[in-house]
Amino acid sequence: MSKLIVAEGFMQEHEVKGYFEILRESVIRSRSTMTAVFFKLANSSQGTDIERIQVNHQISAFLKSKIRKTDLLFQLADGVHWGIFFLQSSEVEVKAFLKRIFAILKQEREYQQIALKASITEIRNNSVNFETLLEKNKQKLADGEQPTWSIEQVTDYSVQPMEQVKVSIIEQNEIFRKVLETTINHLDIPHFNLEVATYEDGYSFLQSDSYKTGHMHLVVMNDILPRKNGLEILHILREMPNEKKFIIYMMSERNSEGATLNAYEGGVDDFIVKPFNLRLLEAKIRRTFARFWL
Repeated sequence: MSKLIVAEGFMQEHEVKGYFEILRESVIRSRSTMTAVFFKLANSSQGTDIERIQVNHQISAFLKSKIRKTDLLFQLADGVHWGIFFLQSSEVEVKAFLKRIFAILKQEREYQQIALKASITEIRNNSVNFETLLEKNKQKLADGEQPTWSIEQVTDYSVQPMEQVKVSIIEQNEIFRKVLETTINHLDIPHFNLEVATYEDGYSFLQSDSYKTGHMHLVVMNDILPRKNGLEILHILREMPNEKKFIIYMMSERNSEGATLNAYEGGVDDFIVKPFNLRLLEAKIRRTFARFWL
């Protein structure tokens, strides 16, 4: 098809690849969802060049008027496909959007020459590249494969990747340390893989350098420890540039307002008084990671 059929005034296929790669990585970092939609103009070979150009520009203007400022609209180089990247939108939301605009196009007389079909891809991981995304959706929209106004789906990239989480248990009592390790190892937290390590004192934890990785890090520790106590470790962790990656639970036998206040002022996320029910610890950890996933 002649390049004249390609609309002007918004992004073209060759300009979008770099943006897509940035958006895809942002989806992973923020644990959010991006949904891509591709449209195909049905009966794109019918009519004169002038008529096809008019329809092309009409579709482009219509789509541009219906998207949000945060959505990215572009046209593919073949002149008969359009794409939109919907940020922080699931396939359910986008499918509802498509049904609305399809209803408008079918009902309004000014759009009677326009007939579309669409393909949706929800993206929740970074295993897809731009070229493969285009190819899979073009296959779904191939002439003769699906009827006009249909909405197809590519489901290859909708599974959220597991996030690695470091867990450090710092507890002097060997038996209780083993109990905590077994308890946390048996936790099944959706979307998160917990890697548990144990330490008998604060010094061995700091010597391990495990806390210097970039992973999210859950620290479950006593306030009273030999060779670097819990409050000293708390201060070191909260002084680090990436201190927000740490989720810190402090355990204590001191059930006093002063001990609790010192812990929270130092930056703990939770203060647990010993002895405690292990199911309480499990519930706290589950709730913590559920909030991270929201």
